[in-house]
Amino acid sequence: MYLRTLLLSLSVLMVGFCLTLYFQTDQSVRSMNFDQYKNLSYNDERSHSLEDLNQKIAPYKLERILQEVVEKNRLAGEKTRVMELGPGNGRVLMTLKKQFPSVEFYGINKEKTHTFYRRESFILTGLKFELFTKPELDTMDLPFIVFQDLDFGARIPYEENKFDLIYSQATLSQIKYKFELLSEVLRVLKPGGVSFHTDVTGVNVYGRGLVMDLWDAMAEVRRRGIEVSVLENRETIRFRKSRTNALFPLTPHLPLPENLENIPQELRKPQMNYNLSY
Repeated sequence: MYLRTLLLSLSVLMVGFCLTLYFQTDQSVRSMNFDQYKNLSYNDERSHSLEDLNQKIAPYKLERILQEVVEKNRLAGEKTRVMELGPGNGRVLMTLKKQFPSVEFYGINKEKTHTFYRRESFILTGLKFELFTKPELDTMDLPFIVFQDLDFGARIPYEENKFDLIYSQATLSQIKYKFELLSEVLRVLKPGGVSFHTDVTGVNVYGRGLVMDLWDAMAEVRRRGIEVSVLENRETIRFRKSRTNALFPLTPHLPLPENLENIPQELRKPQMNYNLSY
C-alpha cells in the first residue's frame, strides 16, 4: 500500500514538473528579448524579399494574385491560406502578412537555424526588416511553421485541397525529387489554386529517348492535362490545379528508396531523371 502511494505521488510530481516546464516555455515566448533582433545577421542569400520574388515571377506579382484570391474567397465566405516552401527567415511571409492580415500563412523549412527555430522567430524577422512595430506583433496571428525535409518523396503534412496559393523561391534547386514534391503541392492545393516556383534547375526529363530542357519538358507535361508554363526567366514555373488532375503525369526513371530512413550519403543526391508517362 505504501509503495502504491509513493508511486502515485511520484507520478503526480512528474506531471506537475512537466506542466511547469510547458508553461515556463510559453511564458518565455511572451517575454522574448525583442532587442536581440538588432544583432541578427541573416544570410543575405537566403533573405529573399517580396521584390526579389516578383522579379522572378514576372509578369506576375504575388500580391496582386493574392488580392484577387482574397476577394473571391471573401465573397464565397471562405478562408484564404497561403504556403511558402523554404521561407528561410520568413521575410516574404511577414511582408505579405502586413498587406493581408486576415490571410492564414504557412511555411515549411528543412531545418531549424540559429536565427529561425520556432514560430515566434517571425516576430524577430518582422522587427529586423521593420515590417511591424512591437505593439502590432503582440496582437497579430503569426504564420505557422513546420520543420521538415521535403525531399525523397516526403509528404507535405497537410490535408488535400487546403491552400489557395503555394510558392517557393530558390528552394526547388535544393530538391532532387522535384516532381514528387510538385505532385504533393498539387495535392494540397485547392482546385483552381496556383503555384509558383523559382530557380528550378537540374531537371532531366526524357521524351522519346531524348533529354529535354525545362521549357520543352513543361510543354510535354502541359499536353497531358497539367496547366503549367515556364515564365520569362526560364527558371520559374507556374501551374494551376485543375479539377480533374491530381498529380504530375510522370514516373521516376530511378525508383524511390524503399526505406527513406538512414539513406547513405551517396544515395542522397541521385541523378534524378524522369520519363514522361504516355
